[in-house]
Amino acid sequence: MKPCVYRGAITETHCECDNTKDMVHGGIVPLSVCGRCPFSKEPDFFAQTQRLIVSKQSQGVYVPRPRTCGGCGTVKRRVDVLQFVWPYWHAGASGDEIRWSIRSVEQYFEGKALCTIVGDRPPWWRGHVIDCPRIAPTANRGFRDMLNKMHVIAKHPEIQSEFVWMMDDIYFLKPVSFDELQTPRAYGWREDQSNSWQKRKSNTMRILREAGHTNHDYATHLPHHAEKSKLADLFERFALQSNTLLWEVLYGNVHRSRPIRPEPFFCRLLAPVTLPELRQRARLASVLNHVATGWNEPLRQYLAELLPTPATGETEDSGFRPEFRRVGRPQRRPVKRRHPSTWKINQPQPIQ
Repeated sequence: MKPCVYRGAITETHCECDNTKDMVHGGIVPLSVCGRCPFSKEPDFFAQTQRLIVSKQSQGVYVPRPRTCGGCGTVKRRVDVLQFVWPYWHAGASGDEIRWSIRSVEQYFEGKALCTIVGDRPPWWRGHVIDCPRIAPTANRGFRDMLNKMHVIAKHPEIQSEFVWMMDDIYFLKPVSFDELQTPRAYGWREDQSNSWQKRKSNTMRILREAGHTNHDYATHLPHHAEKSKLADLFERFALQSNTLLWEVLYGNVHRSRPIRPEPFFCRLLAPVTLPELRQRARLASVLNHVATGWNEPLRQYLAELLPTPATGETEDSGFRPEFRRVGRPQRRPVKRRHPSTWKINQPQPIQ
């Protein structure tokens, strides 16, 4: 006989039947009748299993745990140690933002984190550093210096095959998993020529279009999971050692799948805020970022309350005082000009 969802206990001649809706038989039918029943229904084993799991979970008996997966996407992927990399120029920092960025990774990443600074060593940091001085003065120095550090990251033997690129003003606020870091997140992009950054982004997008790639805006100020081999490939394919393009935009559109929007996972502060405003803005976010002018005492206080435990490579610095440097383009220095009466052109000329 075919299996039936209504059939219950079976004896030698009869069986129980729970189908009281379509026929009246008192719950007991002969096996010969059961075998010819037109109302039989084969069981849905997947639905039954799901109902069983839900029932067991509600009773506190069975709670399934994620297992290591080869990338099917149904469960969390586990890594033993994940390297987080910060390209850093100490003289360009507004304060000690990188201290709180590293603390947040060690506290909230769901795994073991290896924190590496590529560039300058902060005076309070005794952890892993790959020395990479700022490049000599040149055109587009800020962009070129970042690309130089990314090229070091792509080639250096002390960088793992997979890593997470960070900035000193990116902070984890809640537990963040490896899967969440791998998830591509980007914004839609529209042409913008308002400043040098947007012009550089527009040029990057144009080159991507010409190469047949998408134009998602991955310059989100989020952490970026990347692979060394793919990053090195970008330097070769787009000649990044001579072309000043945005590497994260290239990497996302070339090597990532279709992205989702960053919010509410991500919160970005575009101006300084008070402590109550900050708590309200960041309540749903797992990752926080701010513009350079957004680094202030309320933000530092918020991070100090959230991240009280020093990082593994952090040293005691009793004499440290937070500095909030003025950032942005400085005003032109006023130039004293001599009075016109002293100008040489106004002096009486000798008679020839």
